[in-house]
Amino acid sequence: MNLKFGANLKALRRERDMTQEELADALGLSVQAISRYETGAAYPDIEMLPVIAGFFGVTVDSVLGVSEKMRESRRGDYVTRFKAVKGVEAKLEVLNRWRTEFPDDWAAVYYTVVAMGEVPDEKRDSAALRNLAKSALKRCTEPYWHDSLIFGYLSAEDDEKTALDFIRQYGSESDLSRLHLMMTYYKGRDERKMRALYQYQLWQKTCDQLELLIQFGYGGDVRDAIENCELALDFLKRLSHSSDLTKPDMWHRSKLMALLRLSNNYLFYDERKKGFVALDAAVTLIENMIDLQDGAVLSFGTPKLDTLDCAADKGAAVYGGRDCLYSCNGLAIYMKYLNSPFEGENPIESWTFFPSNYRTIIAAPRWRNFKRYEDDPEYEKYAERIKKAADITERGNVEYILTRGAVTNPTGGRLCAVKTDDREHLRLLYLLMEEPETGFGKAIEQFKKTAAICGITAAEAVMTVDGERKIVATPDEVTIGIAV
Repeated sequence: MNLKFGANLKALRRERDMTQEELADALGLSVQAISRYETGAAYPDIEMLPVIAGFFGVTVDSVLGVSEKMRESRRGDYVTRFKAVKGVEAKLEVLNRWRTEFPDDWAAVYYTVVAMGEVPDEKRDSAALRNLAKSALKRCTEPYWHDSLIFGYLSAEDDEKTALDFIRQYGSESDLSRLHLMMTYYKGRDERKMRALYQYQLWQKTCDQLELLIQFGYGGDVRDAIENCELALDFLKRLSHSSDLTKPDMWHRSKLMALLRLSNNYLFYDERKKGFVALDAAVTLIENMIDLQDGAVLSFGTPKLDTLDCAADKGAAVYGGRDCLYSCNGLAIYMKYLNSPFEGENPIESWTFFPSNYRTIIAAPRWRNFKRYEDDPEYEKYAERIKKAADITERGNVEYILTRGAVTNPTGGRLCAVKTDDREHLRLLYLLMEEPETGFGKAIEQFKKTAAICGITAAEAVMTVDGERKIVATPDEVTIGIAV
């Protein structure tokens, strides 16, 4: 990447009417370092970039000379490369370049911390891991990534004393979570908001306890795990006031995990009938969730949680830049609160249902006993059902995404969906955007670049819609251009 850091630094220094010596003193650097930066003979360390940018009151991107469009394009390239490479060393190589170019991209920092924790003990640089986490936590002001970095670091840290010291620094003996603090504030001030916060906490803690109940691996045997799953499902029937476990409601995640773990545990003992009954219920629930109409009400089935009932809003989770988007999560069902007492941004965390998460569990499969049965004809039926329902490249799902406006082209041109060959049991959907003057040219160029990085060997246009979201013929430009 052709950065203009040296020229930009020199311009910023001159705007302040500073000499190289004065800037060096202000930043705690040598005059030689400033000179080498300005001539392009060297670049500052990754941790020095925010210091320089902060001194001049500008962003790191601006001092580097990175435009927003260039940033998004380059960042998309790094995301693609990171997802494509195999092995922790190859991932770290991509991540280190990503972080060097975008030192405040907290996704890159988080993934680096996690990857460093996966390095074998004999090769792990624990000091570098700790320094990276410590530096990032000082600079990161985004709550989501700040919390993610804390959890990521603790998962990666291999020294118990260091980890406990870290917990003492960043934790508290009291519950200082955002939710608890909000409840403290609204108590006695706003009964409706307090009620909503109380119900949200009740829901979250109930889900956490159910998750603990159905887990296997922390004591007990598989028979205990089966009993716990059945106990959890019986409890969920009582909570929702419905004996139908395949009915979409706000307990669907807890029901799905309990059913899938129950099936997996029965198959441990090769109790096929019971295992497949539970698996059938799980797949049916997923299919029913996907078949929900926009606006369908998802309830907890009890007035104890009535402020948290939601309406379904189907769409797609997409990533990438301006010209070429891609989706690996596929269909998404967003939950919108119906009775929230909060105006504007809701402080109660919203969430999304991704069918592809369960597709991976069943069709990949990753769980041990599901994997033992993946070649069983009966099991294959369920794997095919979940693939058909949750696969983003299924024509019905593509049509929904494009014609219902879940994804639109900001330039108003046509939008073409392209599916690629199978990668690790997950098909990808790419969305090529037409621009007024260049057509699909830029999008095709970006797609082929991505295909080369990811090792994609087959691609096929699925459907094209015009600016009004009506299905039209796919132009030859795309059909010929996507050949890989």
